[in-house]
Amino acid sequence: MKKNFLIIFIVCIATVSFAQKEVRMSQYMYNKYVINPAFGGSHEALSLFGSFRKQWIGIENSPQGAFFSMHSPLNNEKVALGIQVFSENIAVANNTGFNASYTYRIKLANEANLALGVSAGLVNYKSNWSDVALVDPVDEAFGNTEQSMAPWLGFGVGVYHNKYFAGFSIPSFLFHDRFGTGDNSLDFASIDYLLTAGYLFQLSSGFSIQPSSLIRINGSQKSYVDMGCTGVLMNALMIGVSYRTTNEVVGILGYQVTPQFRFTYSLDYDIDPIGSYNNGTHEIAIQFDFGYKINTPNPKFF
Repeated sequence: MKKNFLIIFIVCIATVSFAQKEVRMSQYMYNKYVINPAFGGSHEALSLFGSFRKQWIGIENSPQGAFFSMHSPLNNEKVALGIQVFSENIAVANNTGFNASYTYRIKLANEANLALGVSAGLVNYKSNWSDVALVDPVDEAFGNTEQSMAPWLGFGVGVYHNKYFAGFSIPSFLFHDRFGTGDNSLDFASIDYLLTAGYLFQLSSGFSIQPSSLIRINGSQKSYVDMGCTGVLMNALMIGVSYRTTNEVVGILGYQVTPQFRFTYSLDYDIDPIGSYNNGTHEIAIQFDFGYKINTPNPKFF
């Protein structure tokens, strides 16, 4: 059964672009390794993270994506390794990818770390055009499946402490023109540049706040700023809100079940007219750290 309308596909592709992955993530502040390989090993333990995101609930075949990452320092604490994989569906498109990362860390004063990270992998793009509902069902242009493979080569630098973090990253240096020539090129006007930062203010023994921000710069697509703040009660309950300059408001709720296990949920709402035609975007995530050291960055937040 033909389920997708071409107009929905065009809207999805035009509005959800995020780095090498199309479906953006609202909970970047809890797993910065997602957007910057320099944060590999920052939990000072083997850290597992998984998330699922469903965009525009109520619109048939709306975008969705799943993400998993794992990273850890080695016995040589200056070095950390990590991997990440993702799968996403955007109307007729299905994209899957993976990469591996290497991070080199330098100890600074006051338990801070300066880190440099590189990552490399592959992304497979697949578009099943036969799923598009057509006025002319014999249109040969929509009767095939297109598939292409692209390399994923990224870089990041970051600094982090148990009270703050900041980073700059290029998720992939190579731009894959999958709807045009199909070539991969070093196109600095089409790739993403990401800046992120956050700080944890301890207001009392049982309450703290964590403002954070993410800036995405892209010369050929829409850049945006994500600004938010999370309140943390008794080092366990997290309630936050953020605003994205693409006219989206995000609410975040999280709970630190144990010192090693955390669950978070976020709800995005579009202020644009499309928001009245869906029930928001939902994202759930879990994180588990296999132990941590007392004098290392806070495993709950940084």
